[in-house]
Amino acid sequence: MKLNSYKKILIIIVSRIGDTLLTTPAIKSIASHYGDAEITVLGHPKRYKVLQYLPFVHCTGSISKNSAFCKGRFGKIYDLAFVYGYDESLVLYALRVSKRTIAFKQGNSKIDDRLYKSVEFPTSKSMHFVDILMSLPKAINISATSKRLSLFLTKKDRIFAENILIENNLNNKTLVGIQAVGFPTKSYRDWPIEYFSELCTKMINKNPNVHFLIYGGCDKKEKKKISWLFDSLMGHATSLIGMPLRETAAVMSKTHLYIGVNTGPTHIMSTFDIPMIVLNHCLLKNSVYGAIGHPHYFSIDHPNDKKCSEDSTMSDISVKTVFEVVDSVLKSL
Repeated sequence: MKLNSYKKILIIIVSRIGDTLLTTPAIKSIASHYGDAEITVLGHPKRYKVLQYLPFVHCTGSISKNSAFCKGRFGKIYDLAFVYGYDESLVLYALRVSKRTIAFKQGNSKIDDRLYKSVEFPTSKSMHFVDILMSLPKAINISATSKRLSLFLTKKDRIFAENILIENNLNNKTLVGIQAVGFPTKSYRDWPIEYFSELCTKMINKNPNVHFLIYGGCDKKEKKKISWLFDSLMGHATSLIGMPLRETAAVMSKTHLYIGVNTGPTHIMSTFDIPMIVLNHCLLKNSVYGAIGHPHYFSIDHPNDKKCSEDSTMSDISVKTVFEVVDSVLKSL
């Protein structure tokens, strides 16, 4: 089969929000390379919606390692498939439905030998994750067209966000989004919640028109932290805790500034040309996970770069350091 004869292409990415969005440069590059191809992307049931309506994707849907086992029993409907991750059931599904499949080497010769391209996962600790995920299309000489992450908001999404602002009388406020918590199981990445409260208080004292939108999920530990932050800012904050992904993204697009730790919603925010300040743990370096091509991206990295571990506390980043950056950005708005 000639490369230009790929007319139906499948891409599978079952992962967290951040990793899902970090594949969008690869997806866009594949779509650009095969301009006439129909691109289908399958993602995690709770996260695939961040990929909906992308102009270079024709169809999106959900799949999981459990549901994949029962799918694809009716022949090969795709010409080419790319599979991210190491769930064998997802790779086997792609092998059932696609004439050719490209994936990272699975460590199982019975599967790897069936792949059109079995790609070694890059081991460089300094390689940006966008470039790591580009390794699959690069295996067949597809170059990156852009390294900027992508998300597309519909008219319905934008109207939803506008209504949120109207309902909460926020249209005349300087809106600052706050993502104070990342993965509950990796809390060492989080800046102390008390520091966020102190920072926000300083911002209010400097500019009483500032209003905070508090983002967050429904995990009990996460919710407890961010609910405390919301309560400490009573009258100056609106809680968006538990709001679905697309709706949260839509509201994010209406803000003036974002401050957060490096986590999934931060990657969502990086798809908009809105100033953002990101606090990075030394195990989650900006050079590896930071936004590429964003016009107003400010990274504050943990000072302990040489002897970094999970014991390196984010409290080493002072409120003063962050406030100086925040103050400079707000003055430029």
